[in-house]
Amino acid sequence: MAYTGATTGYAAGEQTNTSPVDYALETTYNTAPGGTYQRLRITGESLAVQDGTSTPDEINDLPEDAETVLTSRSVSGSVNGALSYGTYDDFLAAILGNDWMAAPAAANAPIVVAAGNSVQISYGQSANSGQDALWSHTTAATAGNVFATWPATGIVRVTDAANKIDVFAAYQSIKTGGTTLLFAPGAFSSVYTAIANMGSSNAQTADLSVGATITLVDIVNAKLGKTFTFRKKLSGKFQHFTGCMISQVQIQLQKGQPPTVQIDVVGSDMAVSTVDISGSVKGATASPLMDTVVGFLGCTIFGSAPAGCVQSATITLARNNSGQDTGMGHVGACGVQLGSLKASMDIEYFFKDFTEFTAWQAGKKGAVSVSIKGADGYGYQFTLLNGRIFNPKNPISGKNATIVTTVSVTGNRLPNGGTVVINRIVPS
Repeated sequence: MAYTGATTGYAAGEQTNTSPVDYALETTYNTAPGGTYQRLRITGESLAVQDGTSTPDEINDLPEDAETVLTSRSVSGSVNGALSYGTYDDFLAAILGNDWMAAPAAANAPIVVAAGNSVQISYGQSANSGQDALWSHTTAATAGNVFATWPATGIVRVTDAANKIDVFAAYQSIKTGGTTLLFAPGAFSSVYTAIANMGSSNAQTADLSVGATITLVDIVNAKLGKTFTFRKKLSGKFQHFTGCMISQVQIQLQKGQPPTVQIDVVGSDMAVSTVDISGSVKGATASPLMDTVVGFLGCTIFGSAPAGCVQSATITLARNNSGQDTGMGHVGACGVQLGSLKASMDIEYFFKDFTEFTAWQAGKKGAVSVSIKGADGYGYQFTLLNGRIFNPKNPISGKNATIVTTVSVTGNRLPNGGTVVINRIVPS
């Protein structure tokens, strides 16, 4: 007779393959939400509680330490994964402090202002119920329709070098026919003076100069605060890691290796529960893993690709001076300091010429981008809007080797704000 069935009791403990990790955005800080959780695709995670303790130097007649006292508690660790489209968008949004545009912007080319294809920028007009606006028009009184194919809401970058305007703003709606993008009052407040000085008879409105551009972007850094609850299911119970802010996201592309993501987390507390508080759990994304062979779409520094083949690119987005606020009467943090965005790239490529060195020598600033996609055509373009090169290196490491240049690029804010843009790449 053939043996059938399975052997029980063979596992020494809980198995990683059957221990899912999921997460949800907290509506209230440090409170595990109900509702839908999102299953994570990971190569590993190291979330753990950190107890702070103290042992007072009590004097006693036996040579032994006094009782250890709990003084603080926090959560820290990393979530690691291989890069795939859509998998880590929530954490990229958190580190940038913003929400993604609902639909990818890649299908809509930038609008370039030209004669007979004008765009007026305005604020506080009664015709727009006091909202800031961009109005497309062909003559002084005839509306155009350049925004007709644009998503119902989104983020735009308005660039007008002649009038020193370079500003990001999120529009809330589009007027019928695609004539006008409507923004919240104050969306263009950083350039109100520039608008008033552009020569219009109405200081609240002015036409952008010929050659100015209006570009859709998918996400740019802003000031939304986001924290998460992470859940790990083990042995029929749940570990809830609450009050988790994303302190850093690092994306590494390197020849001969799959692109990787490391998400560093700082949280308030951890609890073990028998209760499944989720209403449902969304399955992990099924997008293909990206690669650095056919998937790598290149790197540009100040508009030009390095002359030599790129060897690696590391994109680091961090919350500088972030931390937690603690107090007496409870364990864990009672609040969080999200800090300020610090963005950088480290790029390695075969040395062929001194283009990047002369840019460094001149203190040049400009856009620096790295792009990658998956086999399905979906991907990302990461752009430092106002990057500057520091510490260029081209060491001679030994004989029979090609010289490799390394440049570190630091992201700087634009005059009216904005350091990093991420655009999603979609198939044409």
